[in-house]
Amino acid sequence: MKKRSLLFIIPVILLLVLAQILQAADRKELNCYTVLVGKKASADGSVMVAHNEDDSGDIILNVRKIAPHNYGPEVKISLGHGATYQTGGQTNGFIWIEASTQEFADSFVNQYGVVITSDACASRENNEDYTDGGIGYMLRRIVAEKARTAREAVRLAGELIEKFGYRSSGRTYSIADRNEAWMLAVIRGRHWFARRVPDDEVAIIPNYYTIRQIRLDDPENFLGSPDIIDYARKNGWYDEEKDGPFDFKKVFSRPSRREPVFDGNSLRLWRGLIMLSGQNWKVEDDFPFSFKPADKITAEKLLSLLRDHYEGTEYDATSGYKEGSPNLTRFRTICTSSTINSFVAVLNDQKPEPIATLLWLALGKPDTTIYLPIYYGIENMPEGLGTGPAVHNYELFYQQHFKPEELIAARDRLLHTRVLRLERVVEGNYGQMIQVVKAELRPLEKEYLNGQKLFESKFNDLYRKSPSDAIKTLDRYVSSAFNRLNKIYKKLEAKY
Repeated sequence: MKKRSLLFIIPVILLLVLAQILQAADRKELNCYTVLVGKKASADGSVMVAHNEDDSGDIILNVRKIAPHNYGPEVKISLGHGATYQTGGQTNGFIWIEASTQEFADSFVNQYGVVITSDACASRENNEDYTDGGIGYMLRRIVAEKARTAREAVRLAGELIEKFGYRSSGRTYSIADRNEAWMLAVIRGRHWFARRVPDDEVAIIPNYYTIRQIRLDDPENFLGSPDIIDYARKNGWYDEEKDGPFDFKKVFSRPSRREPVFDGNSLRLWRGLIMLSGQNWKVEDDFPFSFKPADKITAEKLLSLLRDHYEGTEYDATSGYKEGSPNLTRFRTICTSSTINSFVAVLNDQKPEPIATLLWLALGKPDTTIYLPIYYGIENMPEGLGTGPAVHNYELFYQQHFKPEELIAARDRLLHTRVLRLERVVEGNYGQMIQVVKAELRPLEKEYLNGQKLFESKFNDLYRKSPSDAIKTLDRYVSSAFNRLNKIYKKLEAKY
């Protein structure tokens, strides 16, 4: 009898273990969350990009501002796996939010206000069509280094994909500037398609493709591989008679048999729609590519969304933080255990150049830390945000990213390390410690959010009289914010 019981129990245990392994693998693939806001959908006429970056492993967050550089008439760029790309030698300056060792996790904001970040999207494409190893990691940095507008960035990214072939299963790049926002969907190999977010609408992407309709005859709002429909037909993924109008998401997404609440994406998209559209949606609904918001979108509204764990809904799996951490539950949340940094980029061409590009940056999971402002116009980044050269160097940047010995040696001097230490303490006793975060850290964030308009008004007055004095004031303002945050962390470290 005991032997029969064991014969029954052992396979059950093995199945449970396998299920946990598969769930962990799925979680690793479900990286990131992004919201794009058109300029007429925001409260102040800004184009906005809100992003949670999710990754796994021992990652060091390194935030630097890299100066423009000129290598001469042309420069040959290594793409890391054998391919090289020859282009003009001038590079843009950019703020680099670097996640060490990761191939698809860096975000960039360049001197022209062009933002690029991404979300993994599993495609059904299995064939590898590459030239000399293809392109992956370097795609977004080349775009940041070269593009002056979001549209130019989309076209450049498309050219690189077609020329070299894309190495990952699939991805959607969110690309924006001070005038417009785009989503660029890529499948493994040489095919891509991009759609512009309407100016008066908002678009959300978790980790599956959200582009639906495509219009090859409307280059103002759609760009992409001209043979995209024929390619789908050739692979047996699309039959017009059976499937009806072409739907990029349905055609190219990797098929899933999971229920929507457990697929890792539908629930997160549903929550964003609920919070921003003011309409009632069901998780099973067929979600649109973009939508009109109930109210004009503010940065503060986006910060709240990026921190969300479905609080107050039927999917609040911790009963209001009474049962463990909301960052690791049976439901994939927007802010989650793998979130390593978060930001909201506010891009506004009506403001003076030094403050036309603003980042609200969180150096860890946004629920356990806070967002503080970084204007692109600062001359010096706040102390402790990053380390390494600010002078452009292709070979050195690549080497240090994937073999970050120098970064590891400097990690104790980075504010990111302090953020992670407190994050672990909060996760160990979430219900109690999140109240400490709200009491000790959030007032500083609130102060800068509430004081933004007044500061920018004073900056504008000073900038008209003395641009150099205004830039010094900007430097002091941003550095003071992060210095104050560092002091709070030191106090909390001593206490907890």
